[in-house]
Amino acid sequence: MEAFQRFSKTVNIWVEKALFVLGAVICLILFAQVVYRYAGSSLGWSEEVSRYLLVSITFLGGTVAYKQARFIGLKGIGYRLGPTFQKIIVISLQGLTLGCFLLITWFGAAYTLKTWGQSWSSLPLPMSIPFAVIPIGAAIFIIHVLADIFKAMEGKKS
Repeated sequence: MEAFQRFSKTVNIWVEKALFVLGAVICLILFAQVVYRYAGSSLGWSEEVSRYLLVSITFLGGTVAYKQARFIGLKGIGYRLGPTFQKIIVISLQGLTLGCFLLITWFGAAYTLKTWGQSWSSLPLPMSIPFAVIPIGAAIFIIHVLADIFKAMEGKKS
């Protein structure tokens, strides 16, 4: 289980690096678009590519926020009924979360494969490329949720 915790942390580190690169690429594309418009031309593809990169940042950024526990936490009934009951509630909720992300991964992968034959409006690239972030992000969430489930089963605090 400790190896899975390390794997989850490693995946998170790589996602953080990818987020930095995606953010830098958006900045460069939008800067180039401003320069081209000022020069009297425009990059027809820049808005669409920037939009897809921003969506990718949103999905991948959610996984980093989850891993770093940056979401709002609530202390509910389990907090008042003791550590054993709280552990049962936490593992149950994480199990439901895991099921949700398994479904998103499955249907996201199916939808990504279904859109392979369609192309972007501005570039001759398959639509599966921007849609692939859905199953990828959900799969990363699965890794982090499993790591949290293992941690909760061991009795460690998240």
